[in-house]
Amino acid sequence: MPYKEKQKNPVANPRKLPSYKVINWTEYNNSLRKRGALSLYFPRGDLKSQFINDLPYVEGISGQYPTYQTSYIELMYTLYRLFSWGIRQICGYFEDLWKSKGLDIKVPSFGHLSDLFEKIPVKTKQFCDKLARRLEKGEAVSLIADSTGLKFRNSREWFEEKYGRASKNKPWAKMHLSMDEDFNIHAVEITDHITSDIEMTDKLIPDPTCVDKFIADGAYYSIDGTEELLYKHGIIPVIPPPSNAVIRNKSTATWHDYIVQYIKNKGTVYAFHKKYGYGARSLVEAQISRIKRCIGTSLQTQKDESRKREGIVIGNIINLWNSFGRCVSVKTV
Repeated sequence: MPYKEKQKNPVANPRKLPSYKVINWTEYNNSLRKRGALSLYFPRGDLKSQFINDLPYVEGISGQYPTYQTSYIELMYTLYRLFSWGIRQICGYFEDLWKSKGLDIKVPSFGHLSDLFEKIPVKTKQFCDKLARRLEKGEAVSLIADSTGLKFRNSREWFEEKYGRASKNKPWAKMHLSMDEDFNIHAVEITDHITSDIEMTDKLIPDPTCVDKFIADGAYYSIDGTEELLYKHGIIPVIPPPSNAVIRNKSTATWHDYIVQYIKNKGTVYAFHKKYGYGARSLVEAQISRIKRCIGTSLQTQKDESRKREGIVIGNIINLWNSFGRCVSVKTV
């Protein structure tokens, strides 16, 4: 790739890197302080009625309804993720919290809570009013996608010490996410380290009718995939083809042939980048850096299903923070 050649020999392409400055320090500083306010994460109104089902049994209907409401478990999951505590610690925290507030709210045992984390029906939420209005009006947004590795605790070291050979289990998983250009996350998926980026394309587009462009790196490129995005869903696939791509002259490779010919005519892939706004892909890398710096580089939970929900909880935390304050910087040079 051309940018890698520049890194190897920067003297051949000297260019002063731009510098930036923050222009909303007061608002941004207040938003950072607000992230630590516990009231931000709790719903308004009577907590007990929102968290606990007082009538687990209904006369004439067999079976028991869940004692703990989804909103309660999701709140515990959120603070568990934010504090990076053990699951027993988060149970103890809530027991003391309700006691100090004089509220008679039960707290599930750590074992039950672990099972609930694996089963609660969480989904990605949008807290930004501006984005919500746009989606209600049917306006389309551009989605930017990428993936990153997240570590998790396992017994790899114990296995190697006990059996004297390397463990086949990788101590990390992949987080796949899609977001718009205002840093609002629309979809999050957690998979194993083997799952490729291109396999997750469909899951990273929750509602194709509200998307006009899908911006991603070459790991998401396939001829069939880009054709489906464009001609089935009407989404422009802003994904650069491989450097050795050739024209196929087939009806099933219309977009591929057009892009390859366009790059060939212009003599550089950067013409494709500029025409379709591929430069916005750097925003998702900044978002990934933000997640790792502010929330952490590791997953807390151990079960696969729990990790999938943990990824969504992380996305909801970022969306909540994004709704009331974000750093605004401008180029100075």
